[in-house]
Amino acid sequence: MFLRDPDAAPAPLVGLAESYQPGQTDWHAHRRIQLMYAVEGSLTVLTEAGSWVLPPSRALLLPGGLRHALKLRRRAELRTLYLAEEAGWIVTPAAPQVIAVPALLRELILAAVEAPWDHAPEGRSARLARVLCDELVMLEQEPVHLPELRDTRARKLAAIFYAKPAERRSLMELAAEAGASLRTLERHWKAETGLAIREWVQQLRLMFALEAIAAGARIGDAAFEVGFENPSSFIALFRQHFGTTPARYFGDRA
Repeated sequence: MFLRDPDAAPAPLVGLAESYQPGQTDWHAHRRIQLMYAVEGSLTVLTEAGSWVLPPSRALLLPGGLRHALKLRRRAELRTLYLAEEAGWIVTPAAPQVIAVPALLRELILAAVEAPWDHAPEGRSARLARVLCDELVMLEQEPVHLPELRDTRARKLAAIFYAKPAERRSLMELAAEAGASLRTLERHWKAETGLAIREWVQQLRLMFALEAIAAGARIGDAAFEVGFENPSSFIALFRQHFGTTPARYFGDRA
């Protein structure tokens, strides 16, 4: 029976509409390529290589077979598509990719979720699925990835910021709490993520702010919530990282 197992569905591309409450799902994997799109709320997709934030205006393309879990700070509505790699409709991504979702792609995703899982190979649903995959090829990856750490002490320090992104204590004090010198942790951080600790923390705060704004928070409130001293510094960093302001990134949502 394929009703709840997209890997066993006869159609090359099928979809699911699901609601998620705050918390974290179990780690799992699907054989098929996945496209995740949050139509309401926001969530973070965890992998062994790092984390990707998923606000409503973006989607995440996951390679088939990649173990992952979903982490939510607030309720979210998710639409997920599952594409059989053997269909050859898109180039299989080597790693997760975050992409923009313009109006056409959004409507194609919503239509694909509603399509029957045993639709005719040359029917309307199949044709829409092919157009959807063509649109994916045209889009560019966006930088909302937070690399994961391997060193145990570095992970302890990262956990402090995950639990409290607005943490105000000095890095030297936090490094001592994690059981290592700041110099040692800086070395591990740079080697494992390519980022300095402060850069990594800034990116984490950006990700958490994205989640807050997606959930309806005002830009200034989201900035203070994740540890920025004022909205201006947050907007400047956001523009530097994403190439636009939070208001334009979210459109009318902000």
